[in-house]
Amino acid sequence: MPSPPSAHEHPALPHSQAHVHDADTLPAGTRLVLVESPFQRPRTQVTVIWPEQRVRRVVLALPVEKGDGRKYGHSLVEIGRLPAHLRDGTVFAAPTFSASPWLVNHATRADCRQEDHLVRVVVPTVLALLGNEARPPVHLLGFSKGGFAALNLLTRHPGLFAVASIWDASLLSDRPPHPQLVDVAGSTARLDEYDVRQNLRRHAAALQGARRIALGGIGTLEADWTAGRRLLEALGIPHDAYRDAPADHRWDTAWLAPALRHLLALEAGFLPGARAREE
Repeated sequence: MPSPPSAHEHPALPHSQAHVHDADTLPAGTRLVLVESPFQRPRTQVTVIWPEQRVRRVVLALPVEKGDGRKYGHSLVEIGRLPAHLRDGTVFAAPTFSASPWLVNHATRADCRQEDHLVRVVVPTVLALLGNEARPPVHLLGFSKGGFAALNLLTRHPGLFAVASIWDASLLSDRPPHPQLVDVAGSTARLDEYDVRQNLRRHAAALQGARRIALGGIGTLEADWTAGRRLLEALGIPHDAYRDAPADHRWDTAWLAPALRHLLALEAGFLPGARAREE
């Protein structure tokens, strides 16, 4: 089972909890955590849905907009609308980032190290909220650039993150990187380091032993879904590839429900003790 970083390995940085401004649209038990991070500009935060039941897992909802942008909806508002059995026992955490969140470390800018912010600040901060409770598995959930980021994070940190459930992911087909990605990477070498297709090839061995990826579609990025499925098959990486009902390219229960069902199924298969902990 992947072990989340201990407080000793990556201690949580100073943070505080604040009033949730849109509490009327978010589920009960939502917390807003203000984070001081050396890897981002000031005023980053993590919004957290805390379950009423014992915590069995943490799911990171990876954003598609910088700051607290809502053009593509709000991940936690949509998650709060899902059936209870898809949410029970799960801490859902939605972090913010200062720039477009491709979850890469900029080549030169210390305040644009997005991967470091997530791995070294966000995850330890969320786990610190558990106090002395046993550390649960940490999963990745995202669409579009968040799906791109989830696959990169799983390949680069297979011991930290357990499974990734993604939908309508970007840049799995052979096309130029998005201008936003070019900007937050800062150099050609850094772009190569975060090429998701190359990372799947580089780290395939770490992902060939168990089914840890759910590749959902299709929204607007059908070519990426098809290319991603073919690449995973060619590399011998076990995965679930599925086509659900069409949904808008935004946070939406239409794709979140099957994505979370697949995530829970992956967890049960990858972490045999997970089902026993729920009983």
